[in-house]
Amino acid sequence: MAKTEENSKPTPPWADQIPEGAFISYAPTYKVGEYFNLFKNDSANGMKYYFFDPTEHGFEKGKVYPVLIFLHGYTNALEGDVCINYSGAEFFASPDYQKKLGGAYVLVPLANEKRDSEGKVVDSWGEPYINPLYELIKEFISKYAGPKGGVSKKLLWGNSRGADMCFQMGTKFPEFFDVLMPVGDSDIPGDEVLDSFDENNVSLFLAIGKRDEFNDYYGEVVPRLSRLNKMKNFFLFDPDWVCNGDKGIASINFGTEMGQHCLVNPMACNLIFDDGTAMSDRLPRGLIDWINYAFTDRPHLVEVIETERLILRPLTFDDLPAIFKWTGDENTARYMMYPQYKSTADGVDWINSLYQKDGNLEYGIVWKETGELIGSGGIYKQQPGHEDMVKRDLWSIGYNLRHDMWGKGITTEAMRTIIDYARAHYEIKTIAGSFANENTASGHVMEKLGMTYLEDSEYSKFDGSATFKCKTYAKKF
Repeated sequence: MAKTEENSKPTPPWADQIPEGAFISYAPTYKVGEYFNLFKNDSANGMKYYFFDPTEHGFEKGKVYPVLIFLHGYTNALEGDVCINYSGAEFFASPDYQKKLGGAYVLVPLANEKRDSEGKVVDSWGEPYINPLYELIKEFISKYAGPKGGVSKKLLWGNSRGADMCFQMGTKFPEFFDVLMPVGDSDIPGDEVLDSFDENNVSLFLAIGKRDEFNDYYGEVVPRLSRLNKMKNFFLFDPDWVCNGDKGIASINFGTEMGQHCLVNPMACNLIFDDGTAMSDRLPRGLIDWINYAFTDRPHLVEVIETERLILRPLTFDDLPAIFKWTGDENTARYMMYPQYKSTADGVDWINSLYQKDGNLEYGIVWKETGELIGSGGIYKQQPGHEDMVKRDLWSIGYNLRHDMWGKGITTEAMRTIIDYARAHYEIKTIAGSFANENTASGHVMEKLGMTYLEDSEYSKFDGSATFKCKTYAKKF
């Protein structure tokens, strides 16, 4: 039987559905207002706004920083500076979050909400605000960020009614915003708008609970997932149960139960529980990792290629759990240069490093039969630091495959296709690859690719935990 923390609180309608041993949490566990003193306020276009300036809190002037724009939910503007917290913005001004972001402006515009003669809240976010809000954001950037170095990326985060406004703003100005993060809204734009997001390299993070009290997740979100998942950079955070930092299932009752709608609360906590564990294994170090990933320019994404059995595609942040299935496996990692991964978090920095340099073609290998990502492989133009290979104009190859998929010829099929694609787009004279003497299966792959013995040498794992005698094979074209 489910237990509750406070028997005096209203029992949510879903209380009898929660998992055995779970409990209900009636309030966020963080302190509201802890960082309000870091914000200033101003106004533009008849709207008030709060803002945080990183250059006034230890970050260097003369550099560009991203700006994080937070749109509050319905009625929140009536709460004064508490709206900073309700919008999800407060902790993004904290020293910890700012350090993780490398510095960022934080902007919280307020709709001109008020109560009419009947007590109903009017003038909340909606279509009439689209152009004025756009102008407010531009004026803020010009007034505060411009003279100190300017703005790099622009992230628009919206909560509840603000999430719908987030979609509306992105629809009208896809060339202006780099990242959209609607929280708690199912009014997903049509395919043409999603196409425009991709054309303008807009990253989309949709956060919505499966039991959201005001949005039909299964009726409105699920039918769009097939199209959303085709976007260049789409991430869905859709927990079965929305939890507070204490791991209790969130129940917030304002006369209407809305705990599962208040996903902004754990989002504001970087999707990390109070004990330091992650709320999602796909975000093993928290939400800010994904934000930093979305802020990184990736001008050299590889094109999708298909073979009879495989789909070869770019790797994304969303692939971390699948990647861990081979990088965390002793059999696969034994002869690799990387140490065996201990958790999905170990792959974050690698994913963040991909697709920033022309000539590094890294592919995820998807097994068509199941749709699973089962490995990765690529061909890499040698950079300074590998002077000997640069001098000899060698392009290197590398590959990983999940242990249970060995022996099917998958690696050879994938690498032959990748090499053919690379040669069609780059002037490649010679490819080379090394394998530990004991790792004869890797040598067989190179032989099937037409590579022959070049030399003996050795290599060490990145952490120095092991060194292997190896053979290098090569092929000239």
